[in-house]
Amino acid sequence: MASPELVSFCCVGNDDLRWVINYQNSSYNAVCLASSVFSIVGTVVQLLPKRVTPAESMRLRRSRDPFTSQKKIVMWLIVADLLACLGIFLRSMVWLAGGHSASDDQPSPATVFCAFVGGWIQLFYITTYFWTFCYAVDVFVIMKGFNGLSKLWIYHIISWGMAIILTGESLTLLFYPSGWKCEDGKAHLVPYYLSTYIPIVLVMILNPILYIFSSRSVPSILKSRRGKYTDIERAIVQSVRLKFFNVVLVFFACWIPNVLNGVLIFAGDNLTGQNVVYQEVVHILWYMMAILNPLQAFLNSLVYRGWQGCQCACPWQSDFSVQSVPVTPDPGPSRSVTPSQDEGLSTSYESDHRTSVINGNVGLLSET
Repeated sequence: MASPELVSFCCVGNDDLRWVINYQNSSYNAVCLASSVFSIVGTVVQLLPKRVTPAESMRLRRSRDPFTSQKKIVMWLIVADLLACLGIFLRSMVWLAGGHSASDDQPSPATVFCAFVGGWIQLFYITTYFWTFCYAVDVFVIMKGFNGLSKLWIYHIISWGMAIILTGESLTLLFYPSGWKCEDGKAHLVPYYLSTYIPIVLVMILNPILYIFSSRSVPSILKSRRGKYTDIERAIVQSVRLKFFNVVLVFFACWIPNVLNGVLIFAGDNLTGQNVVYQEVVHILWYMMAILNPLQAFLNSLVYRGWQGCQCACPWQSDFSVQSVPVTPDPGPSRSVTPSQDEGLSTSYESDHRTSVINGNVGLLSET
């Protein structure tokens, strides 16, 4: 999981969270391990090239979306998710093997490992927050016609740059000035919590707003490009809105337990370690985080790319064409689809970035 408390466990002699540390048992780490393994395997399966028929391959080449900035954003989002999951996997393996050193009185190599892996997980999860935000921004600027603002290099600077700054600042303040021995009290934990939770809360607030404004532009775009607004166009609008809703829902589901946990930890100073009900609530949240945080990688691959199926294109098979994008079934073997005949978004619209965005979102929804 990506909760900031876990890195604070790496500090020697920190008694404020000892009641939580004592709950670090094999069953909890087993849950973290199982969730991370499932997410990594499921995401990798989603990313493998799939086998399609020659007719489907021809249709894909004809209708391929030329506007690829959002595909690249999703790719980097999933990469960051997988790297964070890998950190959780390694940490869970080590702790299950008895390498956890929170109770030690002196720093040790295990303490350094704990801090390094904790920082690794925090870095890549903060990166996913900003890539999630950049995706919403990219959709918004394109749907509003500000295509010149859609620059992938800007999104790289925002995502990686902010993650490095926030992680470096929080780790420095966490271990300064006492080195591996953290300062007494919870005050030194505040910067670490803020660096993690502020991006989460901002994405929870801003992304729904961006998607609402973006979805409001869809009907007018369809009317202007298609010259009509029938039940087909209404279905397209509903599909796009459903896609945006699913993206927001996955982020909320994966990270709302973290936010609640942080609030309870800091708001319950007088209850921590004393109130059994309070402790049980926090422990339940920790198990929820252990399951949901790693699952973000797999869930993101579903909501952004659609279900890709389990049939992998194997190199020893000769009767396949490899495609790594969602497949839309061909309408019929004898029908030649032209822009004027296609009941979906016409291929003639692909030159327009806004209709390309709509086309991609509808295509993803049709696969889920």
